[in-house]
Parts: sequence; structure tokens; C-alpha cells
Amino acid sequence: MRSDWLNRPAQSEPAILSGATLPKDRFLAAPVSSRLAEHPDVLLVQARYDLAYYSDQLFTDYRLPFPAHLNKAVAKRRAEYLASRLCVRAALRQFGFDDFLLTNDADRAPVWPEGIAGSLSHTRACISLLLTDKGTGKQPGVDCEEVMRPEAAEEMHEMIINEREHGILQSSGVPFTTALTAAFSLKESLYKALFPLFRQFMHFNEAEIIACRAGLTNVTLRLNRALSPGFPVGTLFTGRVALAEEQLTSWVIVTQAADTPTGPY
Repeated sequence: MRSDWLNRPAQSEPAILSGATLPKDRFLAAPVSSRLAEHPDVLLVQARYDLAYYSDQLFTDYRLPFPAHLNKAVAKRRAEYLASRLCVRAALRQFGFDDFLLTNDADRAPVWPEGIAGSLSHTRACISLLLTDKGTGKQPGVDCEEVMRPEAAEEMHEMIINEREHGILQSSGVPFTTALTAAFSLKESLYKALFPLFRQFMHFNEAEIIACRAGLTNVTLRLNRALSPGFPVGTLFTGRVALAEEQLTSWVIVTQAADTPTGPY
């Protein structure tokens, strides 16, 4: 693995997909990468894809094996898989890994290359990915979501947030459907950051939003269940939200405590 990636500018041009043929089918836009302002050693990679231009032939065009578990899957699931694996393969080239194929373990968690900590999420049109060197001691969690419809927000809000959180979100100046989607997404991001460290599932009420800035650009979450002596009840995390039309992306970066397991995860 190359160790000089942090000293090179993040790529945002189609060259990030060097080595992969880009068919003229308009399925996948070239991934765009940038370093997080608050964590310059963490790389954010995003790409858009269009289900209307998906076909099984793209696996051959992009030189990716078609996995057996997708044989009975619908086109949407196949497209999500293809787009996410292409985005991961392109991003990992910046870390010195060529043609890496991301797989999942028995818990369906991604299996990253040795020395890499990562997190992956997708919607029907967008892929979001965070990557960093494990040597940083950071574990990223990312989630992207389509903004809930009002009827879904009304049905789900009691499962996702409590009354205190409801008041905090209302003070954000963001429409409630968007704010609730952000709350859901932030808790997903925190869970995805913590799960590789502790292998423990979490419920929505085990993390609570206790503060946010206007526009939800910066959100503070508090842990309501102890995970270890290094992550007791009351541990605070900072979450970020990037809003776009009808969708959003959130992320949380967890710094490992001294007692956190250091083996493969």
C-alpha cells in the first residue's frame, strides 16, 4: 500500500477510474473525491449512477465478476452492487490497491483491504464512501438517504427520535422531513462507525442528538449505552450532514479508545 496518498491532491477527474473501461452507456458518473475539512486524513468519495442505463453486460465491460448471490436479484439491487464496487475499486487506487473487489462478511459488513478502514452507503442514484488508513486510529461511518415523504416521517418519527430530539431538530431551521431523515442517517452513520470496533447492534434510542447548528451542518450525538470503558454512556460524537435536493449524506468519524480491539474488523 502506498503511504504518500495524503500528500497528493484528491482526484476529482475521470482519471480516478483509470484502468477501467467506461462504456458509453451513461450508467456511472466518474467518482469525485475530497478530504474532509475536519479530518484531512479521511477521504470522501461520491458518485452518481442511473438505473435506466444499467444492464448485466456492464459487469463484463467493467471487468467485474457477476456474483452468484445476485442471480435472483432485481435490476435495482444489481445496479447498486455494481456502482458501489466500481466506486470502491476506483477509490482504493488512491491508496495503492489495484482492482480490489469488496466483499462482505457473515454480518454483511464490508471486508476492506488490510490497513484500510472504510464505510460505504448508497441510495437509488448515489454512492458515498469514506476511507482512511487504519493507522490514523479513526473509524468512519457514512450514510446517504433520500429525504422521507411526510407520511413516512409521521409514521417513523417516534422510532427514530424522542421528544427532546424533536425539539432540537425543529430549531435547526430545516423542514422536519429533512431533519428527521438527517437524524436517521446520522444514527446509521454512528452505528456503521462503531460496529466494526465492537460488533454490537444498536437501536435508535441508544444514541441521542443533543445539539445541532442551524442547517444541521454540525450535530452532536451522545451514546446512551456503554460499549466499553473507553466508550461509556455519555460519550459524545460529532456528525456532519450535507444536504442536496431530495437527498442527504451524513458521516461520523470515531476515534478509537485505548481499550478498543485492534485486530481485524
